[in-house]
Amino acid sequence: MKSSKNQIFSKKTGMFLAGTILIFSSMLHMHAQSALPIDAYGVWSRGDLEFNPAKPEYDYLLGISASGSSWKDIQPTDSASFDWSNIQESIDQATERGQYIYLGIGFGPSAPQWIYDNGVPKVFTTEEGPKKHEKWPYYPYYLDNDYKRYFKKFLIGLGEFLKDQPENKLSKIVFMQVKTGCTGDEAAYKGKANNPEYELSKSGKEWSDFRLFAFETYRQIFNSKELHIPLLFNSIDQASFPTEWEWLSTKIGSGYGIKQGALIRGHHLTGERTIVEEWSPHLVNPKDLALFSRSEMDQTWQRPLYQINIELGFYWGILNGLNQGLSVWDLSNSALKEAGENPEIQAYLRFFNKYANQIYPETSTKAFIALHEGLDAADTKKFPESKYGAASSNNQERYEAICKDPVYASRGAKMDDLYSATRGQVYQRRGQTGYNDAGWDILPGNYSRFIKQIDPDVSSIGLFRIDGPITADSPIYSRFARSFDNSSGKNAMYFKLHDDFIREKATKITFNVIYYDNEKGSKWEFQYDSGKKKLKTAFKITCEGDKKWKTHTVTISDAVLNQNGPMGSDFALVNTDDKDDIFHLIEVEKK
Repeated sequence: MKSSKNQIFSKKTGMFLAGTILIFSSMLHMHAQSALPIDAYGVWSRGDLEFNPAKPEYDYLLGISASGSSWKDIQPTDSASFDWSNIQESIDQATERGQYIYLGIGFGPSAPQWIYDNGVPKVFTTEEGPKKHEKWPYYPYYLDNDYKRYFKKFLIGLGEFLKDQPENKLSKIVFMQVKTGCTGDEAAYKGKANNPEYELSKSGKEWSDFRLFAFETYRQIFNSKELHIPLLFNSIDQASFPTEWEWLSTKIGSGYGIKQGALIRGHHLTGERTIVEEWSPHLVNPKDLALFSRSEMDQTWQRPLYQINIELGFYWGILNGLNQGLSVWDLSNSALKEAGENPEIQAYLRFFNKYANQIYPETSTKAFIALHEGLDAADTKKFPESKYGAASSNNQERYEAICKDPVYASRGAKMDDLYSATRGQVYQRRGQTGYNDAGWDILPGNYSRFIKQIDPDVSSIGLFRIDGPITADSPIYSRFARSFDNSSGKNAMYFKLHDDFIREKATKITFNVIYYDNEKGSKWEFQYDSGKKKLKTAFKITCEGDKKWKTHTVTISDAVLNQNGPMGSDFALVNTDDKDDIFHLIEVEKK
């Protein structure tokens, strides 16, 4: 494979990884998803200005966040004095560098002392755990009328400050994160109020009413004619927060953002499948409700699971985030420092940029599918309770029974940390010590954007930990793959593109196929729809058996890709002998 000046060589894969930040035509901007500019989709910095995209190790940074400022820093002495200098510096820097920016102010326990001096009650809490009272010794009572008045006056002041920005700077502010509680997680307190009179449950009506008051204040100020800055919300899903969901549906409708993207911080996290099913239809090729999303890389990458193989952790987290449709990925300072010293991670971050803004199939130029199987213990059809045990997220024996089933054990499936599988995704990101191939409500199928494998379990088998245990030196692709299974007649994997991805014949189509060169002499073909009765062979591979992951790239000019192949396919991987070949990724690029 030929290299070019904007590719990075990967020691772990033995390949060159493309790394160009894409620039799209004005036509693509016409189809920008909801309220976020399409060229803002990608990797951002969480706020430290030292990470300059002019440096080649940070050229993937499309924006910065000004979300570290707090109320007490900006308004330290009284209700009439504001210090916007830190936010102004961030806006100026983003404008100078050609980056985007979003704002988010910390309220609640980040309120200034003078509000308490003026009568707002202090709420002390009982908080369990090692970080008890470490950050916030007390909180304001949010329902106090004076607190609400000061809160609203502050936001009015912020609005006036932003109205004074020149257009070239104001245009760089692409959204505002709505924060109401003690963190962006939208709880009133950490722990319970010592005085029951002040207790505010996250799911209770009183706290919901305050949040709606805050939402409306933000809407009036920042969705005004003068500003029209889109808003990003958290904890607003329909099932858990129906009142907030109804408010958003009636007051804002389409175009707002959600803080929903924990999946990019790992794989096989509890709840993956439900999150994807709930939010992806609004994030990728949305029909009625078009949203954008934002998540951060916090310190998860420094936790035990990522430290097994840091590059693998970033890579599979990125695939998981792209599969969900994450728009903006905010990286912490520590993660950016690690990336700046690690060309492999830089390449994966550019991969995220490469696909994050491919939102609408008719205007997208690229598509991918990463082959993966997750053993979802919540699926009682695939894993009957009569065979594997009671379907409960706390049933460790069920997870173990699934992975010890000879069908999956023979493919490498294991449970390295059974306890973590029962603890939920927050614990899993922090404390999980090994890889688990079964989980609760995890994604069972492939990670993809605009490519679908047709009946994946009918035409292929999922593999785990290819070539044995995953270590710090393992290739990133070895975590998951799919292969043929000649013994059961699974000798062809068929794929189709989204119906709107190829509306007219493209002048050129490029395919990249990543495969594992496992067995000497093994043969397979890549075939595609050229408009004939049979799929046409694009290339043939005879393996060398050197146990390396390889990429084969082909560009063709006669592709029709109108689903004329078997099972309505556009292209296929076809086994041409009795040996089972292994595959990780297929990419498609049209011109």
